[in-house]
Amino acid sequence: MIIGNKIFRYPIIDSTNNEAKRLIVSGQALEGTVIVADEQTSGRGKPGSSWFSPAGVGLYFSAVVKPYKNPADLTRLTLVAAAAVVETIKELTSLTAAIKQPNDVLLDGKKVCGILCEKLTSGFVIIGIGLNVSHEAVDFPKELAAQATSLHLAVGQTFVVSEVQQTLTKVLDRHYLAYLQEIC
Repeated sequence: MIIGNKIFRYPIIDSTNNEAKRLIVSGQALEGTVIVADEQTSGRGKPGSSWFSPAGVGLYFSAVVKPYKNPADLTRLTLVAAAAVVETIKELTSLTAAIKQPNDVLLDGKKVCGILCEKLTSGFVIIGIGLNVSHEAVDFPKELAAQATSLHLAVGQTFVVSEVQQTLTKVLDRHYLAYLQEIC
């Protein structure tokens, strides 16, 4: 197991990707470290976009990796993360999600997850994942309501965010290990 060997949890934070950077700089985060927050005040999506991150209803998650070969290939790592999210959704809901390249996961044509991979000059890569878990339709801002969904909205079931995080961590670790084997 690489991903999830150390987990930092926060009730509220600016961004799990930002915290991952701070932990890497301070030497507290090595490969496999995961940062999870109940809420983000400045969650980010693709350049110029924010990620709506209200308290207690979503999984706001960053994993620190240091691929030893071709760390600049963020597209592949983004797809590795997206495939892990799709598998996690299938495992939890029996639904088949779709990957919308470069960095989104959709359920019934609506965005349920966004992924932001960032490469640092140190060779570390941060895989940021925002997954809408228990949002109700009224939880989304007006401008997102027609294009966003959550696991709860898709299946009408309640999910515990920490359990979703445990499943995603396990599945992402498996996909990342397969990626490392493939690039050798």
